[in-house]
Amino acid sequence: MRERVSELDGLRGVAILLVLVFHFTPTRGPLQVLAPFLQTGWAGVDLFFVLSGYLITGILLDTAGQPGCYKNFIVRRSLRIFPLYYASLVADVYLSYYPAAANWKDFFATREGWWYFGYVSNIRVFLDNQWPSLSILTPLWSLSVEEQFYLLFPLVVLFVQRKTLARVLIAAIAVAFAIRLGLVLAMPANTAGTYTLTPCRMDCLALGGLIAIGKRDYPEILKPRWIVWVGAVCTVIFLLIWRSYTGYPWSGPMRTVGFTALDTAFAALLAILVTYPPRWLKSSLRFRPLVWIGTVSYGMYLLHLPAALLAKRIVGARLRPGGTSDFFLSMGAAICAASISWIVFESPILKLKDRWAPRSPQLATVNPVSGYSRIESA
Repeated sequence: MRERVSELDGLRGVAILLVLVFHFTPTRGPLQVLAPFLQTGWAGVDLFFVLSGYLITGILLDTAGQPGCYKNFIVRRSLRIFPLYYASLVADVYLSYYPAAANWKDFFATREGWWYFGYVSNIRVFLDNQWPSLSILTPLWSLSVEEQFYLLFPLVVLFVQRKTLARVLIAAIAVAFAIRLGLVLAMPANTAGTYTLTPCRMDCLALGGLIAIGKRDYPEILKPRWIVWVGAVCTVIFLLIWRSYTGYPWSGPMRTVGFTALDTAFAALLAILVTYPPRWLKSSLRFRPLVWIGTVSYGMYLLHLPAALLAKRIVGARLRPGGTSDFFLSMGAAICAASISWIVFESPILKLKDRWAPRSPQLATVNPVSGYSRIESA
């Protein structure tokens, strides 16, 4: 028996659409007037992180103490992440060098390839203070953050008492802010580090984890009224910084206070959604096309740039770069590529996850791609 929480899929759909409009923002035509707002779509990655923290913490809390729980978690995460990640990485390299043959020797000779194959590309971005030479690889830094989280955080849950875990997560939020502040003061020119390093972004994940703990152990704390006020105040703080220092995540105030305010606002929204959501919010996030986009969001995140690049090469000179047609072609190509990937490639592989399924009754797990929460009977 499985109960799908479709609104979490819808929220993930919102996150991936924010990322897409950020990368495909029109630079000409009638939609250009929306560019300042669309360029704030980078915030979708923060929403992904908050959701991941909530869902993964919930899984770990519900499976802690079971035999082989860490191994099962890692195997299931690997089946969910690795096949499409490495397939997309190969596709990215081929498309980057096309029509010439993929230059794997050059790709690895610069050592850039090893960082991406080893899920540490976010560290490479920090060390270089620049995005990869193959621009199509740019979004993969966030997958490195999540993979590092998947490997390390389960050990924290296993070896820390449940009552202590909330304090650890609160400390992680404070430490992340302190690290970002230290980097801004000590290395003001290195804007990439505060954006891509896992220690700098662990407050997003920790806030989601706190919501998961609160929902299970302290539901009385997640009262709507104070959560709404916290979310509203943090949203105002973020918007003030956004208005004063442009919408990009590179200014000092945005990389410190702005990130914390944004992530807290997203956490407040999530807390409302999983406790006492208003009817309009639930119905909006259950909009079927949005739920489907959330369902295939992992594939869409990995494939949206190569899919858009391929579509533009097919259309060729008939398309004005940066225009309205370019925007909709890219969006449509991303959705189509993700849907095909889900049906043809990901779903057959994900059936293997059942071999490492948790055994406890009424256990909350996560959709292999979209991350929606569901209840599985043993």
